[in-house]
Amino acid sequence: MQFIEFVADALDTVNKETQASLDGTTVKQLLHRPGPASNNMAWLAWHIARTQDERASFLTGREQLWIADGWYVRFGLPPDPENTGRGHSDEDVAAVQPESVEVASAYCAASYDRASAYIRSLNTGDEEMLVSHPEGGESKLIDILDRMIHGGYAHVGQLMYVRGLLEQRHWFSR
Repeated sequence: MQFIEFVADALDTVNKETQASLDGTTVKQLLHRPGPASNNMAWLAWHIARTQDERASFLTGREQLWIADGWYVRFGLPPDPENTGRGHSDEDVAAVQPESVEVASAYCAASYDRASAYIRSLNTGDEEMLVSHPEGGESKLIDILDRMIHGGYAHVGQLMYVRGLLEQRHWFSR
């Protein structure tokens, strides 16, 4: 398996598990925080989607879906393209308020679709190209994609764990 295929498959897994974790929940469940300083399901799903949206949009030179499609309104947040969840405080986590489970799920799907289309457009060897960041500096594409997948796996695991806690199971699985 080539690296690009691996990344595409990993992104597919993150998407499938995110959607499965959201399926059948209520907004009340999405907003439940297992502890006062814990992330809730709404924030975790949003953060996965924001990271995919921000990275794929940056890499394709397109405006983020968050802004272009007005997702920020449906989450009750300002249209800040840099707000992806990194460095969030407890108050920031609590501020992520999707209008519905369907909104959270749809934004995750839209972000996944953009990231997946970009990854599937790459050719073997493209992962070694250097990418210039808008804020300065360069990274290999492989490092950018690795961080997106690593973060996706970490947060989808947390999402599944919180869902399991809500259902009084050790872990949520389909």
